[in-house]
Amino acid sequence: MEAVVPLLTIFSPLLGTLFIALFWRELGERISRIGIGALWCAALTSVATFVLVFYGDPIRLTILGASAGPLAYTVLVDRLAAVMMVLISCVSLIIHVYSERYMVGDAGYIRYFAFLGALTSVLLSLVSSGNLLWMFVCWHLVTWLLSSLLVCNPTSRAAREAGQKTFWTQGLGDAAFAVAVVLLYGAYGTLDLTELFARVHGASESLSDSNAVRTGLDVPLVATLLLILSVMTKSAQFPFHVWLVGTIEAPTPVSALMHAGIVNAGGFLVNRLAPLFSFAPTTLHLLFIIGGVTALIGASAMLTQTSVKRRLVYSTMGQMGYMVMECGLGAFALAVFHLCAHGLFKATLFLNSGCVIHKARTEFKLPPAAKVDEAGAFSPMTWTTGLVATLVLPLVILLVVHGVVSIPLQDAQGAVIFLFFGWVTTSQAMFTLYRLHTGASWTVSLTMLGALAVIGLTYLWAGEAFTHFLYPGHETAAAFMRAAEWNRSFFDLVVGCAVILIIAAWGMIYGKAKGVKLLMPPWIETLRARAYVTFLNGLYVEDLMRMLGRTAIRR
Repeated sequence: MEAVVPLLTIFSPLLGTLFIALFWRELGERISRIGIGALWCAALTSVATFVLVFYGDPIRLTILGASAGPLAYTVLVDRLAAVMMVLISCVSLIIHVYSERYMVGDAGYIRYFAFLGALTSVLLSLVSSGNLLWMFVCWHLVTWLLSSLLVCNPTSRAAREAGQKTFWTQGLGDAAFAVAVVLLYGAYGTLDLTELFARVHGASESLSDSNAVRTGLDVPLVATLLLILSVMTKSAQFPFHVWLVGTIEAPTPVSALMHAGIVNAGGFLVNRLAPLFSFAPTTLHLLFIIGGVTALIGASAMLTQTSVKRRLVYSTMGQMGYMVMECGLGAFALAVFHLCAHGLFKATLFLNSGCVIHKARTEFKLPPAAKVDEAGAFSPMTWTTGLVATLVLPLVILLVVHGVVSIPLQDAQGAVIFLFFGWVTTSQAMFTLYRLHTGASWTVSLTMLGALAVIGLTYLWAGEAFTHFLYPGHETAAAFMRAAEWNRSFFDLVVGCAVILIIAAWGMIYGKAKGVKLLMPPWIETLRARAYVTFLNGLYVEDLMRMLGRTAIRR
């Protein structure tokens, strides 16, 4: 009976899609109720599956083929898969309910619900697959269905172009995934994930690995480097984020599903194959660099956008950069925690943006005139107070929180990086608050500091608890962290330089806010203006891709 529950979760949306395909003529727009009913079944059974896995052992069953064969369709629902199934089914249910009225009158109404249910079923199959080959099949099916969903309205040229861009961009990553599957099967002789991880761990005793050693091929390194390309395309890492920008051409609920679910697939893939990635420290270091660059570019571009959906697109890009950075630090569980949190709030933001866009089109009003405040007089005492309030106090709070949660900073570079980014984020929040002209500024500041302490404690406690939930073995998560460690001297140098740059930038920005021009040289203003235009245009990556496409067509 326990084995039936996850199967209901996986195949309920697919059955709903088949029912829609058979009876759409008779039901018309009422077919939305079929999709919603199927997702209710999937959501409820996914919660039941989570409870079963939480209080019992992982659920494993083979549906097609022999359990030891490379073509066996195996369902493996462990704690990671159970969490992802709850997230996917619940978010898809919310999007189905929202779409019932939002999509009324759209030419692709029936097509939309059919593909939405099919895509949900494929995503559920992806996260619960226990065989690498079937995982790849589902991974590639997501590319096809995603391209189809983008073109809900075939008359839209922009939507058609976005669908083609998505297909070819993600198809590149899918091809790399396929090569990695072939390489791993050739080296270890199995595609079953449990058996594959065991053979990778005991590779020195494997005959196939002995052949690999004689040829000088580091299989885990090469395979994970190929998988990185697949992660970059699915999770919109720079410069493969171009397909994500095209999602604004799709209906808002489609954008919500893409940004809340599909774009998180890269983080899931790294977590599912974490034992493999832990044998490739070079790959983890590369993931950290890729994620860091993507986070900086995405966050900077987000601040310059004037379209609400484009701003959300670049916000997603930045968040995916953070998620990949966490994977690069070996903090795989924290990446999943980030993935779930991002999926929930980004789905809400996109669905709300649909309401805002609809209201703006039907109730046209000019925004209120912006007020420009004059810079206040500079005071050394005020500057020092601001420095302490925005840079020192958040750091002290986070250090105390780390001590309460008992996370050993000196033993894990990942913990230092988390503290570092927490400090930067809270300092930015404090700086924003400090610039507000409020009467009771100290009261507001102390309230904000208290809120930051509570939020920091909750986040770090939740992250630590979630780590122990996904990896109950005490040494498992710690081993992943150690595998991702950098050279200690290089690591300390990078963190120290970053701290100096942040404090210097803070001093210049604060000085400008207080009317001190000496702290902001003229060439920085010129550079800032050019950077603003560059990020407003997405570093011209979209234009470059468009130009390359036209050149290829002419040839």
